[in-house]
Amino acid sequence: MKKFAEFLTESKKTYEFKIGVAGPVPEGFEDKLETALNKYKLLNLSSGKRTPIQERPLDFPQLQNMEVTYYEVELEYPTTQQVMQEYVGNCCNISQSYIIVRNPNEAQEEYQQEKSDEPYSIKLTKEELESEDGQSMAGEARVMDLLKELETVRKEKEHDPIADTPTGESQDISNEENSKAVLS
Repeated sequence: MKKFAEFLTESKKTYEFKIGVAGPVPEGFEDKLETALNKYKLLNLSSGKRTPIQERPLDFPQLQNMEVTYYEVELEYPTTQQVMQEYVGNCCNISQSYIIVRNPNEAQEEYQQEKSDEPYSIKLTKEELESEDGQSMAGEARVMDLLKELETVRKEKEHDPIADTPTGESQDISNEENSKAVLS
C-alpha cells in the first residue's frame, strides 16, 4: 500500500493564468515578472503577445487607445486571480487599473478565442439524421420491446438449471423423513 507522501508526489497539479498589461510595457518588466512569480514556483512564462492599439481594449474598457500585452503563466503553487493581480502590480510597479489576471478557462476567455469562418449548418435537416427513427425508442413500441425482454428473462428464470438439480429435491425429502423420525 502506498503512503500518503507517495500519492502527494505523484499528483502534480499546475495552475495557469493569463496576465494582461495595458499600455507600453516598462523596460525590464519580464525580468521583474519572472522574479515575482518565482514565489509561486514558476514553471513556464511565455513571451508577451501584443494586441494592436484599440480604442477600447476588451479587458480594459476604462482605457482608450491602448495596446495590451498578454503573458501566459504556469505555476506550481496555487493562488487566486485577485491575489496574483495585486502581487504582480505591487512587485512590478504597475497601477492596478493597467493589469488584469485571468484564468484561461473562464467564459470571458472563450469569447475572445478566434471563431471559424464556416457557415452555420442546421443539423436537424441533414440527410443522415432523416433516416433515423426516434419512435422506436419511445412510446408504445418501446413499451412492447420492454415487455418482450421481461418475458424472456422470466422464462429463463423458470428453467433455472440450479433449482432443478436432484440434490435440491433430495434435501427436501430428507428433511421430511427427519421430521417424521423425530415425531415417532
